[in-house]
Amino acid sequence: MGVGEPDDALVLPVPEAVSATYLVPVAIPPDEPGAVADLAARAVDRVVSGPARDLAKQMLAGPLMTIETREVDDLPPLPLDLLSAFGADEGQVDRVADATHVITVSAGFRPGWPPAHEWSARAVAAALAQALGTDLIDAFQTQVLSADTALRSLPDAEGRVRLTDWILIPYSPGDTPGEGMWFTTKGLGRFGLLELQTHDVPAQLTRGWGATLTGVARRLLRTWSDALEPPGEPAFLPFPATVTVTGHDIAVAYGAPPEKGSDRAAELSLTLDPSPNPDADSFLTVGPPEHYQGPPGTYYTRVCATLFGDPVR
Repeated sequence: MGVGEPDDALVLPVPEAVSATYLVPVAIPPDEPGAVADLAARAVDRVVSGPARDLAKQMLAGPLMTIETREVDDLPPLPLDLLSAFGADEGQVDRVADATHVITVSAGFRPGWPPAHEWSARAVAAALAQALGTDLIDAFQTQVLSADTALRSLPDAEGRVRLTDWILIPYSPGDTPGEGMWFTTKGLGRFGLLELQTHDVPAQLTRGWGATLTGVARRLLRTWSDALEPPGEPAFLPFPATVTVTGHDIAVAYGAPPEKGSDRAAELSLTLDPSPNPDADSFLTVGPPEHYQGPPGTYYTRVCATLFGDPVR
């Protein structure tokens, strides 16, 4: 450990780069060489504003973004069932199914904040989708977005976003009956940070724990981004093994103004759970603090009662 680092600090890997990929399925693509890139530049100028507009124009002019048009038959089949499961409506699924070509918008950048790769790639893909009268697919989450929804998710003039537009909180029953629910995040990997998970959450806390984990994600993303702010490209980063989540964190993550009780706080522990499978994701597991001796579900109920005034169901 370095000087000033707590003995129980976690040591997290820092990827060299992170990438974003968005797909724009179309039935009739522009057929002239360079037409898609030209259309993208004009559309970004017309419909994107704020920091995302400047980043997208810089990326379009440089080597960090690529735009390709390919026939659907040259690509793996688009997962229609999965797109539907992640919220695509019938019209969106039909448009994807009817597509003959896919425009791929990809960008790469360093981990941390701002996520220039995500903001610029989503901005370009959304602008193209709006110009072509179709939707876009966020490949990170296998999720269909309308052009308007994607454009609304981009940062405002102050560079602020709703974290809930960039991460999902899937949950499912645990492997053993009676264990409770298993919660994960899907989206922190966009910024180079490991995803979060919590085991043994009581089923009646589904809504409250989803909000709590979103607030934890916001707090940890802030810590992660601040730690990566100084110059340099570390391969590993010491990270605190405890996190204090507040009502303010939750409000900011949802894009809501802080309300009465936003100073309510709860402490949680973090453990690094590397996957034994090199092809599977590792997680930061969120749980009760080490000094707590009771069942985890009882502590999660107490956390929700603290943050929301009473258990949220």
